[in-house]
Amino acid sequence: MPDDYSEVFRRFGIEPQASIYPYAPVFRGVIGGRAVAVKRTNSAEAMGRWVRYLAAAELPVVTPLADPHHIAGHDWVAYPWIEGRPYDGSLADIRAAGNLLGRLHAVGDAEGSTGLPGFEWPDHDEESVQDDVTGLGKVLATYRPDLRREVLERFEPLLRAFMATTLPAIRDADLPVADVSMDFKAVNLVYGQAGPVLVDPDNGERAPRLLDLALAVLLFHNDLPGGPARLFHEREWAVFRDAYLVHVRPTARERELWPTALLYMLLEWGVWSAINGGETGDWDDSRQAAFLADLLTVDITHYPLESAQVS
Repeated sequence: MPDDYSEVFRRFGIEPQASIYPYAPVFRGVIGGRAVAVKRTNSAEAMGRWVRYLAAAELPVVTPLADPHHIAGHDWVAYPWIEGRPYDGSLADIRAAGNLLGRLHAVGDAEGSTGLPGFEWPDHDEESVQDDVTGLGKVLATYRPDLRREVLERFEPLLRAFMATTLPAIRDADLPVADVSMDFKAVNLVYGQAGPVLVDPDNGERAPRLLDLALAVLLFHNDLPGGPARLFHEREWAVFRDAYLVHVRPTARERELWPTALLYMLLEWGVWSAINGGETGDWDDSRQAAFLADLLTVDITHYPLESAQVS
């Protein structure tokens, strides 16, 4: 049975409607004469403090118009509707996005600045690892049988070694943490004359900033209607990275563990995205299917953290 959002519409005083976003409920409306987006949020009080902290630091991010409503076990907020255009894939838009992520990380490193929830490290057992291997094999057999053998031969040993190697290398390294979005991708940015605005901050956590950067490398073009059906090209990454590095100076430990951070996010979030795509219909969409195939065959050595001059 479809979810019933009638109480959400009633409490916010907006018209009943279908979600404007396929992966989560997001509704448009007008409150007090102002256009809004109504959506769920996590850790509502801390999230509100975080985005207001960012706004006070002149970071372009949406902030709630009022206190959240708690409805059917979830916190819902109304954000102002941001006018602008979507990401266009140009180097200028990529540079602006990298600059914004660097600024977010630079202001988000203050200890205890907002009280966002801490990052939760995974705890996989043999059964859950086997579920990932089986799930990955299933979607590939159905949608990309030509890639099934190549991808499984690469990913299965990495998934089985994750808890003993990749996870402790990152978890136990005492990497710098910050208040980060953990969902910094193009579909969550709206571009105006002054640059991009982060319009979906609601997955924010206090987490190693290196993982947030790695996530942006891998999933920046994910779920992007009409956008590039692939990860960054090497020059695009260099532009994004160099804009980011204007604001953040990685530590020696971060530079050392950068390839491991990319592998961590590929095994955790990349594999999940591919498997979940079999349930959400992503593999039936030609654009998204091409992106997921590129994700599963990515060469992470194409994304070095070292800065390079890009004209």
